[in-house]
Amino acid sequence: MDCSEVLEQLGEYLDKEAAQELCKAIESHLERCKDCRFEVDTLTQTILLYQNDEPVVMPVTVRSSLQAALAKEYDGQTRAD
Repeated sequence: MDCSEVLEQLGEYLDKEAAQELCKAIESHLERCKDCRFEVDTLTQTILLYQNDEPVVMPVTVRSSLQAALAKEYDGQTRAD
């Protein structure tokens, strides 16, 4: 199994809907591929955050930095209406 196959099957794997053979193949790939492990870990954390009913409050410094970075990124772009 290669990285593209893992990414194609990731939804089923994380939803625990994948067949046992597929899960073993994905887990075997994850043991040796740090990039795919990172993808799985990131997606898993994102899912957990969205499932949590409590709001996530970002520290003011992070929020300000993020707003500034977004403003800089989108400042020169025009919107398609």
